[in-house]
Amino acid sequence: MSFFLPAIADLELLEIIDVEFIRRSFQRVIAATVCGLTVTFLWCVLGDSPPPLILFGLCVVAPCLTWYLPVKEVVSAAKVRRADMDLAVAVYLDLVNVLLAGGAGVETAMLAAAGAGDGFSFEQIRLALVRAQSSRGSYWDSLRDLGERTGVESLEEVAHSVQLAGEHGARIRQSLASKAHALRGRNLARIEHEAEERTEHMGLPIVLLFFGFILLVGYPAFVGTIGAL
Repeated sequence: MSFFLPAIADLELLEIIDVEFIRRSFQRVIAATVCGLTVTFLWCVLGDSPPPLILFGLCVVAPCLTWYLPVKEVVSAAKVRRADMDLAVAVYLDLVNVLLAGGAGVETAMLAAAGAGDGFSFEQIRLALVRAQSSRGSYWDSLRDLGERTGVESLEEVAHSVQLAGEHGARIRQSLASKAHALRGRNLARIEHEAEERTEHMGLPIVLLFFGFILLVGYPAFVGTIGAL
């Protein structure tokens, strides 16, 4: 993540226009700067000049935060949505495998599997397949382009695997099954890691609460002992 701007893939994934995001960011910075200068001016008019630390916070820190916080929010939201898309890709591949096992063709299975799900991820997959249909291009190439634009590596990996399977004469269903299995394992490992991090973060408040309880119980006894001496 850059301090100044989020990645283009993050904006693309959240369907945010980069020019519009920059324009709103500049507006927020200008508004924060004007507010800081106004407060400083009124402070000087009504009384003494503000302390240098407060002046620095109003005129420098506040505008920087108004720029940085939206960037951080975009990056965090894109990370969550990208993780959701990884899960959706694994589910999508499983659906395609089921349809292929039932005797459907590759393109038919891809279209039917995309239409079986809902939500943002499946909507993006459907749009990518529709674009491939309209341009008479490859479905897998369209999904790979979607992965490159949004930074979803699983889509790129799947498209690359299918391309290799087609070039070497391997069965596409086996390639998709192995890729779906790998994605499920990776997503499971990520979810377990996030759960462990949340557990660790929950431990600190519990420890602080325990020490607070000890102080609450032990302080009266300590004061009574000191008073008796």
